[in-house]
Amino acid sequence: MISAADDAALPPDEPQPIQAHVTVSGAMAGILRDLAALDGRSPEALAIEWAAGKLVIPEGTVGDAVDDWGLFDGPPDLASRVHEYLRGGSAA
Repeated sequence: MISAADDAALPPDEPQPIQAHVTVSGAMAGILRDLAALDGRSPEALAIEWAAGKLVIPEGTVGDAVDDWGLFDGPPDLASRVHEYLRGGSAA
């Protein structure tokens, strides 16, 4: 026979909730606030994602590494012709 004390010792049907508090200070707090303003989200939501490792923010600047990306190989005069192309003119 199970007593009331034994019943209380049984695990609950649902897991107990976990509450976590994140405090971000210094430069990272400023970065997260700026990013939140750009993204239209709350700084608190971004701080939780950052603390969980879901949001990765580089420690330094990208610097010269951008030159190595090679994301697009377009014609050398692309920048000078883009406005004409976007207006619907013949960029060729």
